[in-house]
Amino acid sequence: MSGSAWGRRRRGVTPRESSPWDVLEQPRRRPRDVRVAVLAVAAAIVLLCLALRVGEPSAVPPGGVVVAAAEDDADGSGGDDEQSDDEQSDDEQSDDQDADQGGGRGGGGDQEDDEEFPGRDQAGRAAANEYVDIQRVQRGAFTGEGGAFSGGSYTIRCAVSDHKNSDNYLITPGKRNGAQHTHDYAGNEGTNFASDEETLEETATTCTNGDRSPIFWPVLRDLRQQGPDVGVDGGSLDGNVGSLVEPTAVDFTFHGHGSRQTEALPLNIALVTGSAKAGTNDGEGANAKYTCTGAGGRLTDLYTMCPQGSALQRIYDFPSCWNGQDLDSEDHTTHIVYPDENGECDDDLVPVPALRITVSYADPPPGRQFAIDSFPEQQHDPITDHALLEYLSSERRAEEGAACINAARRCVQGPEQDGAASGSTASSDRVPRSQTFAHALATHATAHGKRAAAVARPGFAATARIPGADGPASLAPPATLPVPEASGVAADPTDALGPLPGLTRLPALAAPLRPGA
Repeated sequence: MSGSAWGRRRRGVTPRESSPWDVLEQPRRRPRDVRVAVLAVAAAIVLLCLALRVGEPSAVPPGGVVVAAAEDDADGSGGDDEQSDDEQSDDEQSDDQDADQGGGRGGGGDQEDDEEFPGRDQAGRAAANEYVDIQRVQRGAFTGEGGAFSGGSYTIRCAVSDHKNSDNYLITPGKRNGAQHTHDYAGNEGTNFASDEETLEETATTCTNGDRSPIFWPVLRDLRQQGPDVGVDGGSLDGNVGSLVEPTAVDFTFHGHGSRQTEALPLNIALVTGSAKAGTNDGEGANAKYTCTGAGGRLTDLYTMCPQGSALQRIYDFPSCWNGQDLDSEDHTTHIVYPDENGECDDDLVPVPALRITVSYADPPPGRQFAIDSFPEQQHDPITDHALLEYLSSERRAEEGAACINAARRCVQGPEQDGAASGSTASSDRVPRSQTFAHALATHATAHGKRAAAVARPGFAATARIPGADGPASLAPPATLPVPEASGVAADPTDALGPLPGLTRLPALAAPLRPGA
């Protein structure tokens, strides 16, 4: 391990097992003050010259220090050579230290890099009390923002991209390593710090429906193993260590919410959920959600330790009440905000589809041996989990998705050959249609004015909060929202509208509730 960023083998000492965190525990390189060394060497040379000239008839005249130094410079001896050798020795020592620290792109502890990428001297591990056994999480005690769905939904199918980087073109455009932590990407395959509308529109996508939206969130790491980015910005230089854990499944579903018609999501709108700086900002903007499959509705903003056979899940609920005008805002959040706890937007805001992303890891590292990437000073606080995207779909797909939601259908967008795919069938996406949903839409002018009374109507599924989950061992739906049966129900009055192009209906999930349910 000699010369490795992950630890140095000491002579005569049996090395302990290396850890990815070793790189953070090594002394950081500090900038050297060369001026002090130069003055010390110069003073020593002057004193030596004075001692050699004592007793000579030609005493050193006023200003003789300068003369002696000039003579030494003239004959090529003394100061500069000695100083040069000393600086060379310092440089060699510094180079060795850089090698031990995994120094590479960005220069590690250099003062200039510390100014460009702040917080590196505060990097550290997540605290032990930021992990919790999922069985100790109380059902329904935590919900976070968003997640109250109604009506229909539509799903897009996007694989996780092979490319990763520590950029964030939405928040810090044009700045390399602007995030100081590595992101997983889905959708657009060319996203980086230099991305703009033109380059994104010309880049390939992992989404089967052609959606070129760049979608990204922090990677998850296995802290038992060494990562691929030692000595690299966004990696160990910013306190992010460990091997990368790839998601085994990612679900992207847009939901209806509240009792009003949903309008199409505007193209090029920026969507952000959570805050990467919440750990040092009193939790402001945080919306991190963790759970495990089969957890029965338990959600928390702590890292969840899942039992064997259960998948770790990170859930991202995005805001869905738009101001009807702006596609972005200075803080990237005020142009579109979250609905209330019943999924309702204020009267002066426009309801748009509520995106939920569920990222699953079928075999997560055990115990406290995992963490998400973060800014160095956030020290991998789980509350800093976040996700971002810019909606780069098409008007047709956006309008079809809104129509699917308003018809209370469950749809999947994709190419013709992918039309039979059903997407996620988790209980979190089984949003039963209320018998009163169509009535609520038709009478919104009066019903929304008396929202409190409308919410209290028995059987009105729009007001129920549905916990997030994905995968075969999904969370059970709340008892107040029975899953509709596939047979023995009345015909759907919306069938007369016919199927929407490019959208697939799932009959078993789109049936209305039985009377009195």
